[in-house]
Amino acid sequence: MATTVIRNMYLKALLFNILVLTIFIIPESAMAKGKGRIGNVHVAVIGKEIVVSADLTKGFNNDISRDIHNGIPKDFYYYILLKRKEKRWFDEEIRSKTVRYTVKYDTLKKDYLILLNDDGKVIEKHTSDIEEMKKIVSQIDQIPFAPAKVLGNSRRYYISVKSQMKAAKLPFYLEYFLFFIPFLEIDTPWADSSYIIPDSGK
Repeated sequence: MATTVIRNMYLKALLFNILVLTIFIIPESAMAKGKGRIGNVHVAVIGKEIVVSADLTKGFNNDISRDIHNGIPKDFYYYILLKRKEKRWFDEEIRSKTVRYTVKYDTLKKDYLILLNDDGKVIEKHTSDIEEMKKIVSQIDQIPFAPAKVLGNSRRYYISVKSQMKAAKLPFYLEYFLFFIPFLEIDTPWADSSYIIPDSGK
């Protein structure tokens, strides 16, 4: 009986310590190591399609570059939202899209494989130059987003973009207790475009 009580007290103390670690320490260490930002968010209506472009700046720190060069694959996500400005309430989210870059380095061939996954359509690129790889991954260029008809005649629509990259796999003991916390190496703030002009490009 006494042994059971002691064991329960030990488990409660352990869980309390983990909770404290989660609340006060993990949020800071789990945040992006770099200070990546999204900029130059540009939206155009080309033909009958809305296309989106944006740049990721300061998306690569030494740890990320070293991991990739050592053959650890990395996934870079770009989240795109179409929003409508509301005067008296939160802006309404109309549509969303996720674009993913996957980077893999072949240490034998000394070749960077870059895969752009856009709604299941995969575009493959290769380069041996790390700076060129960074340039490719650090931008989305005229990504088709949605039919222009979703805009109607309103001029209150705009695009928001952010980028994330998950950290490498956690040690087992952290993964077991902290599975609910998103560990990120990149987590940019949202960046907004100017208002979309419905008849541009016509």
